[in-house]
Amino acid sequence: MSFSVTTEPREDRQLAVTIEVDKERVERELRKAANKVAGQYRIPGFRKGKAPYHIIVQQFGLANLYNEFVEELGQELFQQAVEQEKLEPYAQSSLEDIQLEPLTYRLLVPLDPEVQLGDYHNLRLEQPAADIDENAVEQQLEQYREQFASWQSVDRPSQYGDRLTIDIKSVIAPDEEGGEETVVLDETDWDVTPDQENPLEPPGLDEQLIGLRKDETAEFSLSWPADSRSMHAGKQAQFTVKVTDVQAYESPELNDDLAKLVGPDFETLEDLKQRVRSNLEEGQKNRLENEYVTQVLDAVVEMSTLTYPPVVIEDQINSMVQDTEQRLRQMGIEDFNVFLRQINQTMEEYREQMRPEATNISRRNLVLSEIVKNENLTASDEDINRQIKLMLGVDDAEDAEAELDAETELDAEAELDSETELDSETELDAQEEPDDSEVEARIAALSNMLRQGSGRTMIVSQILTRKAIDLLLSTARGEEPEPAASQASEQVAEEAESADTESVAKTSDSTASVDAPAEAG
Repeated sequence: MSFSVTTEPREDRQLAVTIEVDKERVERELRKAANKVAGQYRIPGFRKGKAPYHIIVQQFGLANLYNEFVEELGQELFQQAVEQEKLEPYAQSSLEDIQLEPLTYRLLVPLDPEVQLGDYHNLRLEQPAADIDENAVEQQLEQYREQFASWQSVDRPSQYGDRLTIDIKSVIAPDEEGGEETVVLDETDWDVTPDQENPLEPPGLDEQLIGLRKDETAEFSLSWPADSRSMHAGKQAQFTVKVTDVQAYESPELNDDLAKLVGPDFETLEDLKQRVRSNLEEGQKNRLENEYVTQVLDAVVEMSTLTYPPVVIEDQINSMVQDTEQRLRQMGIEDFNVFLRQINQTMEEYREQMRPEATNISRRNLVLSEIVKNENLTASDEDINRQIKLMLGVDDAEDAEAELDAETELDAEAELDSETELDSETELDAQEEPDDSEVEARIAALSNMLRQGSGRTMIVSQILTRKAIDLLLSTARGEEPEPAASQASEQVAEEAESADTESVAKTSDSTASVDAPAEAG
């Protein structure tokens, strides 16, 4: 053995690994490096490649010779050390230090997280029930009234905020007898809205328009102040105004007619109220369910002991940053630095801002992963087929009559790892209407892809996460949890064992965040 290995446990599931290389191995590597250098450069007094070792050291320096091999040798020896010490790194190790005399590598190896679950079987938490305040229903109805508000002609004197349609003419008398008058305004069907905060010129014009009715005519004189910026400063004009229409911005009455404006499904106001109430109840139930999932998971985290390397949190932050980058690209922002400049943050500041949320998500994921193992949860072929159908939005993934629109295709692609991107020949074109045979072929292609490789691993992870969450919710509610599925094939069971650690614990896609129930369907 040309090296020795010592290990030292560190905090947070990290292991310091020190690799010291024997002098004989170092000497061989130095001479190999010297021969390589001698063959590349001409050294004065010697033919190319013939300079002795000590001359090469003098010319190039011992440190430069080390640079020729130290990195590659370190990677080779680390792999051998991992096998020798039977180490199982959780993620990529980091190099802490290199010493040349003697040649020594010091690395920090992250190890698998350790989770000691608390007594979650006796966890009980009351889930609040949805309770819709009728004021919320009335507020939604008022929003519909505002949505369908419009300008309506009114038979009353005009008020501030009304829209008046007027014919207006104003003239300034000539300075000398026999001169020509100056026409200031001569407009027909001019729409104007008197506004106390933003008055018209000259001062007093708004006030003169207030109180006029449709078809009413008014004549009056107004002057511009001497210090006005108008070209007519200090002058007086004679105005003639005829009102042809007075309109007020009015909301429709809260009646059956409003319900019909909202949609064809509503014949009466009561129909609309029932739909509003139902939607509010559904929305509140989803929100309360999400909050309850978070509350239950956090309770299990609190009663458990979790030890994990820092890379767990860093990986979660990386995932969240990637999600943000993807959303920005969908909005047309390709450069993440543009977004950082808009929020006036550096990347380091942005990552630190995300750290608390990333920590919470990671800890919930670790607990879920351990529950999957502790409860021997598995994903059956039936589970996988059902999840694929949910993702594709069809009743039967093989059904030629099913429709798979562009939005469904994009959602399915977003769930796939980058290694499982659709071939261009099987992508659905959002601008085209494929016939039934094309739909059947493309659905089949998507289904087959999701049953293989990383797509299958992702689906198994989703299923296991959902089962773990459902089990915890049943327990917390005091319900009798359904027995874990035990009919999975040996192959699927092995996949489940792999997925619970590789996907559930390491990625945010495990749906252990607040939105878990909604995403899991």
